[in-house]
Amino acid sequence: MEQFWITLLSIAAGAIGYLIATFWVRPILRYREIKYQAASDLVYFANAIELQKLDGSLREDALSRMEANRRCAADLAAIYDDLPCWYRRWLHRCKEDPKQASSELIGLSNESDIKEAKGRIKNVKESLRLSQKT
Repeated sequence: MEQFWITLLSIAAGAIGYLIATFWVRPILRYREIKYQAASDLVYFANAIELQKLDGSLREDALSRMEANRRCAADLAAIYDDLPCWYRRWLHRCKEDPKQASSELIGLSNESDIKEAKGRIKNVKESLRLSQKT
C-alpha cells in the first residue's frame, strides 16, 4: 500500500511540475527572449532610421528595421496574454509595460523622422525597462 502512495504522489508531483513549466515558465522565458530581441534590434538598427538614400532609393536596412520592429511588436502583444496573471501584475508593479512597448514599436516601424524615432526608441526602452545608455 505504501508503494501505491509513493507512486501516486510521484505522478501528481510530475503533473504539477509539467503544468508549472508549461503555463508559467515557458511564457515568462519567451517574453524575456522577445524583450531582449527587441533591445538587440534597437541597437542593431540604430542607424537605419531614414527610409531613403540620397539618390531616392529605399534603404534595405531601413526596411529590415521596419520588419524587425513589427515582428517584435506583434510577438510582445501576443505573449502578454499568455503570461501568468501574477507575472503581469509584477510587470505592472515594476513599471514595465509590454503593451505600450508594442504600440511604440509599431509607431517606430512607421517612423522616418529621426527626432520622432529617437523619442519612440526612448519610450520603448522605458516601457521595457531597458538601459537608456544604448
